[in-house]
Amino acid sequence: MRKNNKSTYLILALISLIIFNLGSAAIQLSRSNIQSFDLKKIKIKDLVLEVFNLAPENRTNILRKNGEIIDEEDEGTGYIKDFIIIDRIEEYEDLIIVRDSTGKGSIENIPEPLNIPKIGFDREKPYIFLYHTHATEGYGPFEDNSYYTTDNSKNVVNIGNTISKVLEAKGHKVRHETMHHDRPSFNQSYSRSLNTLKKVKGEEQNLRFFFDIHRDGIERESPYYESFRAKSKIKIDGVDVATFSMVIGPNTPNYDQVLAFAKYIKVVSDSLYPGLCKGIIIKPIGKYNLFISDYASLMEIGSNLNTVSEANECGKLVGEILDIVIRSIEE
Repeated sequence: MRKNNKSTYLILALISLIIFNLGSAAIQLSRSNIQSFDLKKIKIKDLVLEVFNLAPENRTNILRKNGEIIDEEDEGTGYIKDFIIIDRIEEYEDLIIVRDSTGKGSIENIPEPLNIPKIGFDREKPYIFLYHTHATEGYGPFEDNSYYTTDNSKNVVNIGNTISKVLEAKGHKVRHETMHHDRPSFNQSYSRSLNTLKKVKGEEQNLRFFFDIHRDGIERESPYYESFRAKSKIKIDGVDVATFSMVIGPNTPNYDQVLAFAKYIKVVSDSLYPGLCKGIIIKPIGKYNLFISDYASLMEIGSNLNTVSEANECGKLVGEILDIVIRSIEE
């Protein structure tokens, strides 16, 4: 009887050791794939998505609530903080910006880009591409609580038109794709927009800059609603203007390059219009098609708390900012 007990203990010990080693190996592998994020805070299904390298569109529908990403079925469970907002850009922190009496930075004092290679292109052909992975993301006032609309005068396509017009007025060649990539299936939005990106890159090999224009969103029931609302707009020259932010997926292979590009957009924005850019959002997982170019950006122009007018005012200023960014990077 004692022998049998010993054998049982040995078998159990061996099984425990094997499980422990497998668990340790899995954690180390996941750590290497998900960079420096805390694995204890990441859901198992996110790890599965990472292992199979699935795109973000294959996840359940997501709402971000002021620093947290919460799956609808897990609402209220205190899901993980999914991003870092970069308020100060370390590389540019010694920058001295000269402002006029209105507080606006001088164009002559815009900082030079850091860690971004200069790039050449044919100015007579389109080299800027604007598109919308979630084209039906709408702005207020809303007739219901869906926050989405196929009416291009009330959704992000309108803002894309505004940014395009500003850039074109400044001499840039722009191609704006108005396709609703989130229809008929929201879950296939990124796959559909990637197909568009591949197609246009084949047609227009001169394209260099890619901007995916979205808008942010929050539910009124969120405990973070008021703090989110407080940062949803600012006044510039007495006009209400929606704020904007940029999103980066940490799994994009050109992470450092698109982060440097986003940092420079933010620095130029901060130089001209302090407070207009809320920050750079780094998700815990995903690529967001940013691998299409080192000069790609996913931009959240306003949110569902903003009117179309406020978002368009932001679009005008973003167009001005991108004009300076592109001219500064041009070879």
